[in-house]
Amino acid sequence: MTAPPAAAPRPASAARPPDGLAEVYREHHDFMWRSLRRLGVDEADVEDAVHDAFLVVARRLADFEGRSSLRTWLFAIAMRVAQSRRRDHQREVHHLRRYELSVAPRSPADPQTRHETAVTLHQLLAGLDDDQRAVFIMIELENMTAPEIAAALDLKLPTVYSRLRLARQAMQRAVARYLARTKEKPR
Repeated sequence: MTAPPAAAPRPASAARPPDGLAEVYREHHDFMWRSLRRLGVDEADVEDAVHDAFLVVARRLADFEGRSSLRTWLFAIAMRVAQSRRRDHQREVHHLRRYELSVAPRSPADPQTRHETAVTLHQLLAGLDDDQRAVFIMIELENMTAPEIAAALDLKLPTVYSRLRLARQAMQRAVARYLARTKEKPR
């Protein structure tokens, strides 16, 4: 079967406009949830952050021009929501400390379980600069291409590659420090 002759080819980075918010939500809820969690939103707050992100999508869906893929556009929204959440969280922690409220410490992580491995990953990701973290997540965890990321984040392609290189180096150092801390010492 051949494509209709009247259809003009789109650039590779262009995406078809979504049919509606319900379709976008159905197809991309899990992606938005994963992205927000990986961008540093606390697990207990992820559903609220997803809700906030889709409120932005609802307001701006008509403005989506298809210059990038829908996923990269959604990731850019997730990145801004996560940044806002982290700023709010930092303010809250500051106020809690100011009034000397204590929070019970969490139990030590057991790296053998899937949940705790995810927690460790999020801790390592939290050590990255926001811009580097976004590029690292998009490429390494969501398998997006550098040109898609450049379009979504309005960056030059060399900037994307530079941030990725710096993020990979930082992650290698963080993983090495983590492994050195958790490695059992001989008796």
